[in-house]
This record gives sequence, C-alpha cells and structure tokens, in this order.
Amino acid sequence: MSDFAMDHVRAFIAKTRVAEMTAKGWHVVGPGEEGTLLMEGPQLGGAPVRLSALVNDLFDDLVAQALERADRMDRAAGRLPRAA
Repeated sequence: MSDFAMDHVRAFIAKTRVAEMTAKGWHVVGPGEEGTLLMEGPQLGGAPVRLSALVNDLFDDLVAQALERADRMDRAAGRLPRAA
C-alpha cells in the first residue's frame, strides 16, 4: 500500500491490540516505538468522507458565488441581457 489513500491512516498500535485491529482491516506496516507496531488501516468513523463532502460543498458554494458575481459584472457592463 505505497499509494496515498485519503481513507487510510497510519498509527502506532499497542502490540496487545494488533489482533483486534487486524480484524478491523488494518495491517502491520513496520515496527513502532516500544510496545507498539506501525499499522495502516481504514479511517475510523469515515472522517475523510465527511471532510470531503464539506470541502466539496464549500467549493461548490464558492464557484456559484463567483459565477453570480461574474454575471452581475457582465450585466453591468451591458454584455448580458437583464434577468427576467
């Protein structure tokens, strides 16, 4: 899994919880600090999905505002007919 994935995270997991995390779809990436292993697995709680939706909604709003502003400027300059 050398590819970057928004829905995966890496964390130091206590060796006593490795079996539990493996059952949840995590896998061992390498050694960690004392008493831990570096593991990678799916983001808990789906945070990237919520974050992605928030960013996409914000982006859509910004684009809509920019288009409205551009239309107002074009109407003011006489390049577009007035809205009915």
